[in-house]
Amino acid sequence: MLDIKFIRKNPDIVTKAIEDRGVDLNLNDFLTIDKTRSLFIGELEEMKAKINKSSKEKPDEETIKELQKIKGSIKEKQEELSGIEEKYQELMLQIPNIPHKDMPIGKGEDDNVELKRNGDFKEKEWRKDHLEIGEKLDIIDVKQSALVTGSRFSYLKNEAVLIQDALHLMLRDELLKHDFKPMLPPVMVKEQALIGTSHFPEGKDQIYEIKEDYVEDKNRLYLIGSAEPSLFAYFMNKTIGETPEKMFALTSCFRTEVGSWGKDVRGIKRVHQFDKLEMDVVCSPDQSEDIFKELLKINEWFLQSLEIPYRVMNKCSGDAGYIASHLQYDVEAWLPSQEEFMEVMTDTLASDFQARRLNIKYKDKSGKKSLAHTVNDTGCAMGRMIIAILDNHQQKDGSVKLPKTLTQYTGFKEIPLKSS
Repeated sequence: MLDIKFIRKNPDIVTKAIEDRGVDLNLNDFLTIDKTRSLFIGELEEMKAKINKSSKEKPDEETIKELQKIKGSIKEKQEELSGIEEKYQELMLQIPNIPHKDMPIGKGEDDNVELKRNGDFKEKEWRKDHLEIGEKLDIIDVKQSALVTGSRFSYLKNEAVLIQDALHLMLRDELLKHDFKPMLPPVMVKEQALIGTSHFPEGKDQIYEIKEDYVEDKNRLYLIGSAEPSLFAYFMNKTIGETPEKMFALTSCFRTEVGSWGKDVRGIKRVHQFDKLEMDVVCSPDQSEDIFKELLKINEWFLQSLEIPYRVMNKCSGDAGYIASHLQYDVEAWLPSQEEFMEVMTDTLASDFQARRLNIKYKDKSGKKSLAHTVNDTGCAMGRMIIAILDNHQQKDGSVKLPKTLTQYTGFKEIPLKSS
C-alpha cells in the first residue's frame, strides 16, 4: 500500500503507475472519497471536542439539549463514515506500487526484457515431455490421482519423491550458509495476512477458502498459494533491527488456477496442489536492492548446479505479478522437449508496500523507526524443477541421468528404465 500523503501530493505519478500496471481504477474516484473521508473525520473531531469541553463545565439546560443533538449527529456521522471507510479501503487496496526505474513499461509478457542466458540449450530431437518420461519410469501418476481427487493433481512416486527431498536439502544447505532461518509456517491464514501481502483482493479467485463452520472460533481461513503470506505475517505489527530477517520454508501450496483452465493441463506443470520452497526477507530500505540481487544469485547458483539452462527476464509493468511488485525478475528454465522456457523462480522487490499493510517497522542505530522493506523469491517450485530435470537430463534410452551435485543428496546417479 502506498502512503496516502504521497498519493495526495503526487496524483500524476500514481495515475501513471495505475495505467502502467494495467489496473482498472480511476484515481480521481479515490481522491474524492479520500477528501470526503477527511471532512467527515474533521467534523467528528470537532463535535467530540465540544462534548469534551462541556464535560469539564457545569452545563445549563439549553447546553444539555445542544450536547444531545451533537451526540445524535456524531452517531449519524459515524454510520456514514463507516460506509465511506469501506469504499476508501476498497479503492486504496487497488492502487499498485510505483514501478522501479528499471522495470520496463509494457502491457504483457511480450514486453518483458531478457537480461541474460546461461547453459547448454539443447534441441528437441528425440526428447519426450516430462509426463511421458515420468509414466515410463514409474515416478509420476496423474491417472490414479484423477480418480482419487480430480484433474490437476498428481502422485509423485519412487525416485521423484527422493529427488524432491534432495532439492530441498541442497537448497536448504546453501540458504543456511547465507544466514537464512528455517521456518515451518501454517498453510492456512486469516484474510489479514493475504491483504497484507497484496494477495488479496486482486488474487482472491486463486485462493481456496475454508468453510467457517469447520474452523475453530469461526475464523475465516484460506489455504496459502505460497509461504509468503505466512512468513511476512510473522513480523506483522513488529519492529526489526539492523540485521535483515531472512527466512525460508518448504510448504504445500494450493491454487484454484482460475483463468488458466485448458492451459498447461498435461502433467504436473500447473496443478492445484504443489510444494514450494520460498525465500523471504524483511530488511531496512537501504538493504532491499542488494538482497534482491542476492536472491537472484542463489536462483542462478541452483540452476547452474543442476545443469539446467535458463534465462532471466525483467518483468514489465503489465506482467509483474501482483500489485506489490516494485521490481520483478523471472528465472525461466529451458525445456528442449517443448522448445520453450518455463518459469521456475520469481524474485520480487516490494519496497515498503507490504510492510505498510502489515505494519512492519525497521529501527536504525539511532532508534529512529521507519517502514521496513520486503523481498520474496520462489527458491524452488518442486514440481517444475523436477520437470526441468527430466526434460534436460533424459537419455536416448529413456532413462534420466542426474547431475553430480544432486546425486550427493539422492544417493543414486540415474533413474533407470523399469523392467516390464
